Amino acid sequence: MSGKMIRIGITQGNPNAIASELVLKAFNNAEMYEMGVPVLYGSSKILGYYRKMLDIPSVNVSNVSNLHDLDEPGTNRLNVVNVIPEEFVVEAGQLSDESIRVADESLRKACDDLSNGRVDVLVTLPATSKDAATVLFPEQSGEALKIFVNDTLRIAVATDSATLSGVAPSITAEKLTERIKALQSSLIHDFIITSPRIAVLALNPQSGQEEETIIRPAIQAASDNGVFCFGPYTAEEFFSTDMPKKFDAILAMYHDQGMIAFQSMAAGQGVVYTANFPFVITAPAHGLNCEKAGKNICEPDAFRQAIYLATDLFQNRNTDREIHRNPLKKQFFDRGLDNEKLDLTKD
Repeated sequence: MSGKMIRIGITQGNPNAIASELVLKAFNNAEMYEMGVPVLYGSSKILGYYRKMLDIPSVNVSNVSNLHDLDEPGTNRLNVVNVIPEEFVVEAGQLSDESIRVADESLRKACDDLSNGRVDVLVTLPATSKDAATVLFPEQSGEALKIFVNDTLRIAVATDSATLSGVAPSITAEKLTERIKALQSSLIHDFIITSPRIAVLALNPQSGQEEETIIRPAIQAASDNGVFCFGPYTAEEFFSTDMPKKFDAILAMYHDQGMIAFQSMAAGQGVVYTANFPFVITAPAHGLNCEKAGKNICEPDAFRQAIYLATDLFQNRNTDREIHRNPLKKQFFDRGLDNEKLDLTKD
């Protein structure tokens, strides 16, 4: 890192939802500025509107037109790149086409700066229509591996199918094997776990066709490639015991199977990490919560954890790259002669 502070890009999310409240409450804490240099893509005017409406203590804001103008670390200022039009009218709790459009613009600008190295990590707040993976890699967004993280639990999801009926057709042994291997790679290179143990959940409450023809073969194929993975375990069997403590990560077959258990165990501090991509992207593991917008009842814990995780993962990736930058070459011994010779010119 060479002493360089991490630049933390943050999207303001949907301006009619809870995102602005989360930002104000999180950055009212001076410790948050020790994590890096925060850069919010949104609107200082909208932050001011929510601060007055909710009577939240003021946050020092610095409007910046380009990231060369960022305040130095230690100034306890939230840098804001204004991307939401001045004329936008906030209607707390009311989703509209315009609020969705400006949320998408905030995300697009943040992703552009992330991909061009102007910020180091990205933390996204709840929007509605798009996510960072879709914006950055429109042709590969389906390859994103979502990992839900808290202090003691990591749950990844095998498929992002929007409907339950679409889950089984979208899972193949080949795809599931690749998901298991991608999860192992993230655990090793992002979370710095040397030999991670992965639990794979079953699709059905009782062993059925998918378990026998898809999931078990995928686990075996991954195991044959050096992955320590086990299962399939039924969700009820797995989460009703202390088995989650025995694994470094869990691969659920679909969103609700993993998320219901995760949210009950995360105590409002869960984070979703978009793995399998070259950039670090995190988000609090909750939705828009429009019914809470403008009522001063939201807690920023998950948002703070998303920032903590993003900076940790960025540093872990740098450490991992440094470790593997100049690996030692294999040493070749010529055993064909009586006097063994070490030849460092051969691989």
